[in-house]
Amino acid sequence: MKSTRIAVANLLVVVAIAQGQTAPILSLDDAVALAVKGNRQVQSTALDVNRAREETAAAKTNRLPQFSVYLLGGEALRPISFAIPQGALGTYAATGPIPAQKSNITTPQQFTAFILAQASQPLSQLWKVRLALISSQIGESLAKERLRQQTQDTAQSVRGLYYQIAQTQTQIESSEAMEKYLVALQGETDRNLAQLAALKGDSLAVRAKLSQQRYQLLNLRDTLQTQKESFNRLLGRELEIEFSVEVQPLPRADEIELAAARELALEQRPEIQQARLQTKKAETEVRRQRAEYIPDVSATFTYASLPNVSFAPQNVLNAGFLLQWQPFDWGQKRHKTESLRDATKQAMLTERDAEQQVLLDVNAKFRALAESRALLDTSALAQEAEREKLRVTTNRYGQKTALLSDVLQQEGAAVQADSDYQNALAAFWKAKASFDRALGRE
Repeated sequence: MKSTRIAVANLLVVVAIAQGQTAPILSLDDAVALAVKGNRQVQSTALDVNRAREETAAAKTNRLPQFSVYLLGGEALRPISFAIPQGALGTYAATGPIPAQKSNITTPQQFTAFILAQASQPLSQLWKVRLALISSQIGESLAKERLRQQTQDTAQSVRGLYYQIAQTQTQIESSEAMEKYLVALQGETDRNLAQLAALKGDSLAVRAKLSQQRYQLLNLRDTLQTQKESFNRLLGRELEIEFSVEVQPLPRADEIELAAARELALEQRPEIQQARLQTKKAETEVRRQRAEYIPDVSATFTYASLPNVSFAPQNVLNAGFLLQWQPFDWGQKRHKTESLRDATKQAMLTERDAEQQVLLDVNAKFRALAESRALLDTSALAQEAEREKLRVTTNRYGQKTALLSDVLQQEGAAVQADSDYQNALAAFWKAKASFDRALGRE
């Protein structure tokens, strides 16, 4: 009997020591690394970076000579005829009028072509090309910042779900320990019933508690499996891959300092970097619009040919320059420039507001983390107290100095204390993940 009471007392530890697990342990850092590499949304955002990089490379080609070829070929549906009047080419003393008489010329109905090839090297446009290249490079940087933001969001989701899985694992271990405790309690009650020291209702009450505990354990195991499948999807892996997580140690309260957190967030948050890049891009757009006042001057080399046309030159070569300019636009460029300047001011305001929002977010997440830590400490003390009460009550029941109803009542209080602690722990890790995201950590 004494050994039975000792065994029952030892089973009161609600958080059981983890049994040997066949599934490999996946650390939090490894999980984040897998998600950054395999998450499909991260991969999709990374493709945006590649697209922006290719657009920048395409913009660089505008600094090089541009080649174009124009070819028009075909056959006239009817002959082309025209006349050259007498003396149209001049009248000379030695020869008289040229032509001497009216000449009729008719082109035969055959295949003819017109070929025009041109090579053009931009000159004055190089400044516009440079500004366009700067704007494209800013767009590439924006794509990288969006990738950083997506990576951080994914890392936060990984941490949040990782903590949930760890909590569920701990709950399963606690539930298994409670199941063993109830099994031992049922054995003790059945022996008392056989000795007429307990009522049949007491035995049925313990059996009902055990059945309820086993249902809860089944529910927790199903929940864990669903969480693991969701976690594998988040990591970009097959849903059936088995793994287990490790319980993370709680950080010390003095490890987190608000002033350092604010400075770190201002350096790392992609929202601020994006706002700054948007301001820089708006300023560049103003410069690009002002560059529209500059005429487009290009050095050109042109080749033209009219094959199968006997009376026209067969090959024409020309080297020179090409100027394109719109001197009068009725104030269009000026109005566009003023509009872009207003957009630049808006971008500056957005940048400043983004900094304030980040600091506000850090402050709020810091306070929420401190509150969740205080609640966790309180719940841990309450949990420890209810466990001790359950241990004492169980010993008294084994010594026939306490009723089964007292044990079941205290067991309910211990279970509620465990639930409160697990909820407080989940709230703490959720607040910790949100705080890490507020700092811009990946």
